[in-house]
Amino acid sequence: MKKRLFYYFLFAFSVTLGNAQELKNLERINLEGYFTNPVASPNGKFALVTSEHFNGVFLLDLSTQEINQISEKEGSGYGYCWNKDSESFYFKQKNKDDYYLNSKTYSYTINTKQITELSEINHNYLPSFNGFNKEDESQIIVYTNITTLKIHAKDLITQKDWVVTQDDGQFYNAILSHDSKKVAVHNGADIYVYNIYGNEKAVKIGTGIATSWSPNDNYLIGFLDQSSDGHTIDNSEIYIYNSEKYSPKKITNTEVFSEMFPSFIEDNKILFSDDKTGRIYSFNIQ
Repeated sequence: MKKRLFYYFLFAFSVTLGNAQELKNLERINLEGYFTNPVASPNGKFALVTSEHFNGVFLLDLSTQEINQISEKEGSGYGYCWNKDSESFYFKQKNKDDYYLNSKTYSYTINTKQITELSEINHNYLPSFNGFNKEDESQIIVYTNITTLKIHAKDLITQKDWVVTQDDGQFYNAILSHDSKKVAVHNGADIYVYNIYGNEKAVKIGTGIATSWSPNDNYLIGFLDQSSDGHTIDNSEIYIYNSEKYSPKKITNTEVFSEMFPSFIEDNKILFSDDKTGRIYSFNIQ
Protein backbone atom coordinates (compact mmCIF):
# COMPACT_ATOMS: atom_id res chain seq x y z
CA MET A 1 0.00 0.00 0.00
CA LYS A 2 1.30 3.44 -0.77
CA LYS A 3 2.02 5.98 1.93
CA ARG A 4 -1.05 8.09 1.37
CA LEU A 5 -4.44 7.23 -0.07
CA PHE A 6 -4.45 10.32 -2.26
CA TYR A 7 -1.26 9.24 -4.08
CA TYR A 8 -3.37 6.92 -6.22
CA PHE A 9 -4.62 9.43 -8.75
CA LEU A 10 -4.19 12.96 -7.37
CA PHE A 11 -2.00 15.54 -9.08
CA ALA A 12 -0.64 18.79 -7.73
CA PHE A 13 -3.19 21.54 -7.11
CA SER A 14 -3.27 25.02 -5.74
CA VAL A 15 -6.82 26.31 -5.83
CA THR A 16 -9.08 28.36 -3.60
CA LEU A 17 -12.83 27.84 -3.82
CA GLY A 18 -15.23 29.79 -1.66
CA ASN A 19 -14.31 31.60 1.54
CA ALA A 20 -12.27 29.80 4.17
CA GLN A 21 -13.08 30.22 7.83
CA GLU A 22 -10.98 30.06 10.96
CA LEU A 23 -11.11 26.93 13.08
CA LYS A 24 -13.85 27.35 15.66
CA ASN A 25 -13.81 25.65 19.04
CA LEU A 26 -10.72 23.70 18.02
CA GLU A 27 -9.98 20.89 20.46
CA ARG A 28 -6.99 18.59 20.36
CA ILE A 29 -7.57 14.96 21.26
CA ASN A 30 -4.89 14.22 23.86
CA LEU A 31 -3.02 11.28 22.32
CA GLU A 32 0.65 10.34 22.36
CA GLY A 33 2.01 9.23 19.00
CA TYR A 34 1.18 9.72 15.33
CA PHE A 35 -2.43 9.00 14.31
CA THR A 36 -4.47 9.65 11.20
CA ASN A 37 -7.65 8.77 9.28
CA PRO A 38 -10.22 9.24 12.08
CA VAL A 39 -13.65 7.71 11.41
CA ALA A 40 -16.32 8.65 13.95
CA SER A 41 -18.98 6.19 15.07
CA PRO A 42 -22.60 6.96 14.11
CA ASN A 43 -23.42 7.91 17.70
CA GLY A 44 -20.40 10.20 17.95
CA LYS A 45 -18.96 8.48 21.03
CA PHE A 46 -16.00 6.70 19.45
CA ALA A 47 -13.60 6.98 16.55
CA LEU A 48 -11.32 4.61 14.72
CA VAL A 49 -7.80 5.85 13.99
CA THR A 50 -4.65 4.35 12.54
CA SER A 51 -0.94 5.12 12.59
CA GLU A 52 1.41 6.05 9.74
CA HIS A 53 1.07 4.09 6.50
CA PHE A 54 -2.36 2.85 7.70
CA ASN A 55 -0.68 0.37 10.06
CA GLY A 56 -2.89 -0.84 12.91
CA VAL A 57 -6.44 -0.15 14.10
CA PHE A 58 -7.07 1.81 17.29
CA LEU A 59 -10.36 2.44 19.11
CA LEU A 60 -10.63 5.93 20.57
CA ASP A 61 -13.20 6.88 23.21
CA LEU A 62 -13.94 10.53 22.43
CA SER A 63 -15.25 11.36 25.91
CA THR A 64 -12.39 9.87 27.95
CA GLN A 65 -9.79 10.14 25.15
CA GLU A 66 -8.70 6.60 26.03
CA ILE A 67 -7.24 4.67 23.11
CA ASN A 68 -6.81 0.93 22.64
CA GLN A 69 -5.07 -0.94 19.85
CA ILE A 70 -7.25 -3.58 18.18
CA SER A 71 -4.97 -4.68 15.34
CA GLU A 72 -1.25 -4.17 14.71
CA LYS A 73 -1.31 -5.51 11.16
CA GLU A 74 0.20 -3.56 8.26
CA GLY A 75 -2.47 -1.80 6.19
CA SER A 76 -5.33 -2.69 8.55
CA GLY A 77 -6.13 0.99 9.05
CA TYR A 78 -7.35 1.43 5.49
CA GLY A 79 -11.09 1.07 4.87
CA TYR A 80 -12.38 0.38 8.37
CA CYS A 81 -16.02 1.22 9.08
CA TRP A 82 -18.74 1.12 11.72
CA ASN A 83 -21.84 -0.95 12.22
CA LYS A 84 -24.86 1.35 12.11
CA ASP A 85 -25.55 0.63 15.82
CA SER A 86 -22.06 1.89 16.87
CA GLU A 87 -21.58 -1.25 18.97
CA SER A 88 -19.09 -2.88 16.61
CA PHE A 89 -16.88 -2.06 13.64
CA TYR A 90 -15.20 -3.78 10.72
CA PHE A 91 -11.65 -3.84 9.46
CA LYS A 92 -9.42 -5.95 7.26
CA GLN A 93 -6.03 -7.46 7.85
CA LYS A 94 -3.60 -9.83 6.23
CA ASN A 95 -0.79 -12.06 7.38
CA LYS A 96 2.73 -10.68 7.08
CA ASP A 97 3.68 -12.49 3.86
CA ASP A 98 0.27 -12.27 2.17
CA TYR A 99 -0.77 -9.82 -0.54
CA TYR A 100 -3.36 -7.17 0.29
CA LEU A 101 -5.69 -8.90 -2.17
CA ASN A 102 -5.78 -11.80 0.29
CA SER A 103 -6.90 -9.68 3.23
CA LYS A 104 -9.79 -10.95 5.36
CA THR A 105 -12.61 -9.03 7.02
CA TYR A 106 -13.04 -8.97 10.79
CA SER A 107 -15.51 -7.46 13.23
CA TYR A 108 -14.77 -6.12 16.69
CA THR A 109 -17.50 -5.86 19.34
CA ILE A 110 -16.83 -3.11 21.86
CA ASN A 111 -18.66 -4.54 24.89
CA THR A 112 -17.20 -8.03 24.64
CA LYS A 113 -13.86 -7.04 23.06
CA GLN A 114 -14.31 -9.96 20.70
CA ILE A 115 -12.72 -10.16 17.24
CA THR A 116 -14.55 -12.37 14.73
CA GLU A 117 -13.56 -13.25 11.18
CA LEU A 118 -16.34 -12.59 8.66
CA SER A 119 -15.54 -15.02 5.87
CA GLU A 120 -18.70 -14.09 3.94
CA ILE A 121 -17.73 -10.38 3.64
CA ASN A 122 -15.16 -9.58 0.97
CA HIS A 123 -12.65 -7.02 2.28
CA ASN A 124 -13.30 -4.89 -0.83
CA TYR A 125 -16.82 -4.24 0.50
CA LEU A 126 -15.36 -2.06 3.23
CA PRO A 127 -15.92 0.75 4.09
CA SER A 128 -19.52 0.63 2.81
CA PHE A 129 -20.56 -2.41 4.83
CA ASN A 130 -22.42 -1.44 8.01
CA GLY A 131 -23.68 -4.78 9.27
CA PHE A 132 -26.65 -7.04 8.69
CA ASN A 133 -30.12 -6.41 10.03
CA LYS A 134 -32.62 -9.27 9.82
CA GLU A 135 -35.41 -6.79 9.09
CA ASP A 136 -33.65 -5.22 6.10
CA GLU A 137 -34.99 -6.14 2.68
CA SER A 138 -31.73 -5.08 1.06
CA GLN A 139 -28.14 -4.50 2.15
CA ILE A 140 -26.28 -2.49 -0.47
CA ILE A 141 -22.51 -2.09 -0.54
CA VAL A 142 -20.25 -0.48 -3.14
CA TYR A 143 -16.77 -1.45 -4.29
CA THR A 144 -14.20 -0.90 -7.02
CA ASN A 145 -13.87 -3.65 -9.62
CA ILE A 146 -10.06 -3.88 -9.75
CA THR A 147 -10.15 -5.32 -13.27
CA THR A 148 -12.30 -2.64 -14.93
CA LEU A 149 -11.80 0.18 -12.37
CA LYS A 150 -15.56 0.74 -12.37
CA ILE A 151 -17.63 1.22 -9.22
CA HIS A 152 -20.10 -1.59 -8.61
CA ALA A 153 -22.99 -1.87 -6.20
CA LYS A 154 -24.20 -5.15 -4.75
CA ASP A 155 -27.19 -6.15 -2.68
CA LEU A 156 -25.82 -8.69 -0.19
CA ILE A 157 -29.29 -10.12 0.44
CA THR A 158 -30.39 -10.70 -3.17
CA GLN A 159 -26.78 -10.99 -4.49
CA LYS A 160 -27.67 -8.68 -7.38
CA ASP A 161 -24.61 -6.83 -8.68
CA TRP A 162 -24.55 -3.87 -11.08
CA VAL A 163 -22.22 -1.19 -12.47
CA VAL A 164 -22.80 2.31 -11.09
CA THR A 165 -20.16 4.25 -13.05
CA GLN A 166 -20.92 3.54 -16.69
CA ASP A 167 -18.97 6.60 -17.87
CA ASP A 168 -15.39 6.42 -19.11
CA GLY A 169 -12.74 6.70 -16.44
CA GLN A 170 -10.77 4.94 -13.75
CA PHE A 171 -12.83 5.16 -10.60
CA TYR A 172 -11.83 4.57 -7.00
CA ASN A 173 -12.67 5.34 -3.36
CA ALA A 174 -16.46 4.96 -3.45
CA ILE A 175 -18.34 6.33 -0.43
CA LEU A 176 -21.93 5.19 0.07
CA SER A 177 -24.46 7.62 1.56
CA HIS A 178 -26.17 6.68 4.82
CA ASP A 179 -29.48 6.04 3.07
CA SER A 180 -27.74 3.93 0.38
CA LYS A 181 -29.30 6.04 -2.39
CA LYS A 182 -26.16 7.87 -3.55
CA VAL A 183 -22.48 7.13 -3.90
CA ALA A 184 -19.59 9.59 -4.12
CA VAL A 185 -16.75 8.38 -6.34
CA HIS A 186 -13.38 9.67 -7.51
CA ASN A 187 -12.16 9.80 -11.10
CA GLY A 188 -8.67 11.22 -11.32
CA ALA A 189 -8.72 14.22 -8.99
CA ASP A 190 -12.46 14.93 -9.42
CA ILE A 191 -15.35 13.92 -7.17
CA TYR A 192 -18.71 12.85 -8.61
CA VAL A 193 -21.99 11.79 -7.03
CA TYR A 194 -24.03 9.05 -8.72
CA ASN A 195 -27.48 7.67 -8.10
CA ILE A 196 -26.88 4.21 -6.61
CA TYR A 197 -28.37 2.55 -9.70
CA GLY A 198 -26.24 4.58 -12.09
CA ASN A 199 -29.28 5.49 -14.17
CA GLU A 200 -28.96 9.27 -13.82
CA LYS A 201 -26.28 11.69 -14.96
CA ALA A 202 -23.44 12.02 -12.45
CA VAL A 203 -22.87 15.38 -10.76
CA LYS A 204 -19.33 16.71 -10.44
CA ILE A 205 -19.15 18.28 -6.98
CA GLY A 206 -15.51 19.23 -6.63
CA THR A 207 -11.85 18.24 -6.57
CA GLY A 208 -9.89 16.42 -3.90
CA ILE A 209 -10.63 13.42 -1.70
CA ALA A 210 -14.10 13.12 -0.15
CA THR A 211 -14.02 11.21 3.12
CA SER A 212 -17.39 11.46 4.91
CA TRP A 213 -21.09 12.07 4.26
CA SER A 214 -22.95 14.44 6.56
CA PRO A 215 -25.54 12.73 8.81
CA ASN A 216 -28.38 14.03 6.59
CA ASP A 217 -26.58 13.04 3.33
CA ASN A 218 -26.80 16.59 1.95
CA TYR A 219 -23.07 17.24 2.04
CA LEU A 220 -19.71 15.54 1.90
CA ILE A 221 -16.54 16.65 3.57
CA GLY A 222 -13.02 16.02 2.33
CA PHE A 223 -9.63 17.56 1.74
CA LEU A 224 -7.44 18.91 -1.03
CA ASP A 225 -3.67 18.79 -0.77
CA GLN A 226 -1.25 21.29 -2.22
CA SER A 227 2.20 20.53 -3.61
CA SER A 228 4.88 22.74 -5.16
CA ASP A 229 6.78 19.92 -6.85
CA GLY A 230 4.14 17.24 -7.46
CA HIS A 231 5.73 14.85 -4.95
CA THR A 232 5.95 16.45 -1.52
CA ILE A 233 2.75 17.62 0.18
CA ASP A 234 3.19 21.24 1.30
CA ASN A 235 -0.22 21.75 2.83
CA SER A 236 -3.79 20.47 2.87
CA GLU A 237 -7.14 22.10 3.58
CA ILE A 238 -10.66 20.86 4.34
CA TYR A 239 -13.53 21.40 1.90
CA ILE A 240 -17.26 20.80 2.17
CA TYR A 241 -19.15 19.68 -0.94
CA ASN A 242 -22.83 19.99 -1.85
CA SER A 243 -23.96 16.55 -3.00
CA GLU A 244 -26.29 17.98 -5.68
CA LYS A 245 -24.20 20.63 -7.43
CA TYR A 246 -20.72 22.02 -7.95
CA SER A 247 -20.22 24.48 -5.12
CA PRO A 248 -17.19 23.37 -3.06
CA LYS A 249 -16.38 25.55 -0.07
CA LYS A 250 -12.97 25.77 1.52
CA ILE A 251 -13.54 25.80 5.28
CA THR A 252 -9.95 25.90 6.55
CA ASN A 253 -7.05 28.07 5.49
CA THR A 254 -4.04 27.45 7.70
CA GLU A 255 -0.30 27.04 7.36
CA VAL A 256 0.17 25.58 10.82
CA PHE A 257 -1.95 22.49 10.13
CA SER A 258 -2.11 20.11 7.19
CA GLU A 259 -5.73 19.03 7.61
CA MET A 260 -6.65 15.63 6.20
CA PHE A 261 -9.24 12.84 6.53
CA PRO A 262 -12.13 14.83 8.07
CA SER A 263 -15.03 12.80 9.47
CA PHE A 264 -18.44 14.02 10.67
CA ILE A 265 -19.14 13.50 14.37
CA GLU A 266 -22.47 15.31 14.11
CA ASP A 267 -24.11 17.81 11.74
CA ASN A 268 -21.70 20.69 12.37
CA LYS A 269 -18.76 19.03 14.12
CA ILE A 270 -15.94 17.02 12.61
CA LEU A 271 -12.73 15.20 13.44
CA PHE A 272 -9.62 15.59 11.32
CA SER A 273 -5.95 14.61 11.42
CA ASP A 274 -2.98 16.92 11.03
CA ASP A 275 -0.58 15.22 8.64
CA LYS A 276 2.36 17.31 9.89
CA THR A 277 2.15 16.19 13.51
CA GLY A 278 -0.11 13.11 13.57
CA ARG A 279 -2.48 14.84 15.97
CA ILE A 280 -6.26 14.44 15.94
CA TYR A 281 -8.55 17.45 16.38
CA SER A 282 -12.25 18.22 16.52
CA PHE A 283 -13.84 21.51 15.55
CA ASN A 284 -17.15 23.10 14.55
CA ILE A 285 -17.55 23.86 10.87
CA GLN A 286 -20.26 26.50 11.33
